[in-house]
Amino acid sequence: MKKIVLTGGPSGGKTTALSILKETFGNKIALVQEAATLVYSGGFPRKDNSPIHIEHAQNIIFYTVHQLEELAERTSDAKVMVCDRGSLDGAVYWPHGPEDFFKAMGTTLEAELARYDVVIHLAPPPEKDFYQSTNVRTENLQQAFEIDDKILKIWEKHPNRLVLPREKHYFEKAEFIKNFVEQLIAK
Repeated sequence: MKKIVLTGGPSGGKTTALSILKETFGNKIALVQEAATLVYSGGFPRKDNSPIHIEHAQNIIFYTVHQLEELAERTSDAKVMVCDRGSLDGAVYWPHGPEDFFKAMGTTLEAELARYDVVIHLAPPPEKDFYQSTNVRTENLQQAFEIDDKILKIWEKHPNRLVLPREKHYFEKAEFIKNFVEQLIAK
């Protein structure tokens, strides 16, 4: 099974792309939802940005990502898995920096990069009008850009990374991803 991760800053179009992929390909692909959304919308408190709250949240999110991906691998016959964010994204939110994140999670940058065959980075939209704030997403547009820059940096060593820039609209990004996945399924 080829494993693709959709990553990038908040409101980059990852969830929109997943919805279009699900509707287009159905069971021909395995989809893995964003763990942070599941954790926070499931009731994990997000009121406090103290390091201890962030550490606990990122621990849960990291292990949830791993478990969701393993479950998809073991229960789907699909040739392609598409993940809404990957295990490395948490390093960007970790209050003590990426190196401490890897130590705390008992992993390495190289091990987490190796989990994915392809990384597709979707940057947030450049205009405020397209940025969507939600009960899970708490950043403003400038913070979304800052997070996006950090995510670009953390994934930069992946050998198969595609970056879809801020200028692209959600549906253009989704169309690109749909065509890319269609080619992988056809192989």
